[in-house]
Amino acid sequence: MPLLIAALAATWFLHLRLLLTHDPLAQAIKLGADFAKEQALGVIPADWMGWLAQPVIQLINEHVTPYAITGKALMASWALLLGVIIPASVTVLAFLVLHLGLRLTGGAPGGWRATARSVFGIFAVADLAVLAWTWLMIAQGGDFLTRTLGLAGGLIAIRLISLAWLLVDLTKRHQLGALRVILLGLPTLFLSLAVSALFAFAHWLWFTAGFALDVLR
Repeated sequence: MPLLIAALAATWFLHLRLLLTHDPLAQAIKLGADFAKEQALGVIPADWMGWLAQPVIQLINEHVTPYAITGKALMASWALLLGVIIPASVTVLAFLVLHLGLRLTGGAPGGWRATARSVFGIFAVADLAVLAWTWLMIAQGGDFLTRTLGLAGGLIAIRLISLAWLLVDLTKRHQLGALRVILLGLPTLFLSLAVSALFAFAHWLWFTAGFALDVLR
């Protein structure tokens, strides 16, 4: 159990690092500042370039810096929410709700440890797969449409497979009957998919914005 929790914590930390490294707002501010410098320097006569270029660049940087600092703090908060707080909250809540639901509807013969191993283990694998797939889409380059659709398809597939796997694993560990699987397991699976879709969309939107900015460079 401690090993599973450590694996989850490490995955969330790596996810946070990936989000912060590919901050779309910071990229947009930098892109805008570079464009402003390019346009400003383009209208300076060549004879004046030697003494006027540096003050112009410094002036633009002074105006951009407050926005960059504010944007960095804002996106860091969102990255912490998406990369750590939401995944950790969902994992703990899923364990509590699932185990309590099993206990109230006929018992959980495998005990709370069996539920914890299913939830923490499968969520750890799923989050790691999301991390690896996102990194692959970033690293491979390619056109915007391919990366965007590839990321979306991968996220959907990972969440769908992981939740279906969780239902099967819980059924096996607790020896659930067909009635509980149909009446409780399947509705819970569909509800979990809806929640996962919202979280996956936020993740997808973050990196898709970065892909769009790559096109503008």
